[in-house]
Amino acid sequence: MNSNRILSHKFLIAVLFFAAHHLGAAIAGFDILVVDADNGDPIKGVDVVGWFANRNGWKAWTESAPTFEDRQVTDQYGICHVKGETNTGKTGVNIHHPPKGYYPNSFSIRHDFSPKPLLPMMHWQPTDLVITAALQRVGHPIPLFVKCAGWKIGSDAIAKNGNTFAYDLVKGSLLPPFGHGEVADIVFTCPPQEFLGEGFNGRDFRAPRYKNIVKATFQGDESNGILVSQLPERQAFLRIRTAPENGYERAVTFSEAMSYDLQHREGLDNNRCFCFRIRTVRDKDEKVESSLYGKIYGDPKFLLDGTDRWTKKIGGVVFLYYLNPTPNDRNLEWDMKHNLCPRPGNLERIVNHNPMLLP
Repeated sequence: MNSNRILSHKFLIAVLFFAAHHLGAAIAGFDILVVDADNGDPIKGVDVVGWFANRNGWKAWTESAPTFEDRQVTDQYGICHVKGETNTGKTGVNIHHPPKGYYPNSFSIRHDFSPKPLLPMMHWQPTDLVITAALQRVGHPIPLFVKCAGWKIGSDAIAKNGNTFAYDLVKGSLLPPFGHGEVADIVFTCPPQEFLGEGFNGRDFRAPRYKNIVKATFQGDESNGILVSQLPERQAFLRIRTAPENGYERAVTFSEAMSYDLQHREGLDNNRCFCFRIRTVRDKDEKVESSLYGKIYGDPKFLLDGTDRWTKKIGGVVFLYYLNPTPNDRNLEWDMKHNLCPRPGNLERIVNHNPMLLP
């Protein structure tokens, strides 16, 4: 008897929890603290928007679910309080119009509240949440050479060229026989595919799994190369402001492979960023006279070809890069207005999936 009561009690709690979480709405609130990303100082007078998401159940077929917004301004301590009604617990912060001299946060800072069903209504917890939003200062933005480099050469053509192709970062072109570039700043090498064993999709379908690899090697002086950039927190808009002077490696390897369940390819990292150094010139005493610096946002995307989806080979790559054409100038903060590349390609092809890639 006691066990039945316990089960009934648990069932009642579960029903109330479900009803509160999916049908009822309650007020959620939190504090927003806006700070300077470089020194942590609070910023007053910032217009912020707190948003609160909702589901509308069966009405979703005919109308969009409401999103409640609460617009406030930070006080002298960089703090303001927002609140709104939500039946999902999903909330966040937008700062589209920062004070002069700061970059906006081009995406929402999100948080999911936990439901606490209490009769006669539901409550969201915690009740003392503080979300910190860091704004990054505008430094010294300048015109840069910005290009979305992408080419579908074809795996057969690459194989005939010794499984390699080269790219001129200054001219923004492949080298012959695929383009009109003159200096091989990067040589891309595509080794043969690696067999990873058999994959299984759970529906009695099996297929071989292969791993595609591209090695990017920087040419010229031994100090030329590439390095993974140490990024600021994800809230900060500007990911790379200045290229390091030293510490570059000659090569980096990128790879992707079909997942074991044959559902998607995995391995490339959209959030990884790089700085590079090219065209280093030395004087007669072997001291460095000049170098060019740039940055790349995200791993290159592989362009695959072949009739079999399981064993497609690399037929080209796509990547977005920024280059400062002024020798020895390591500033990589783009002004987003003046592009020195006459044929920049489709920048939106790379940038749209993650707005914080710019500048």
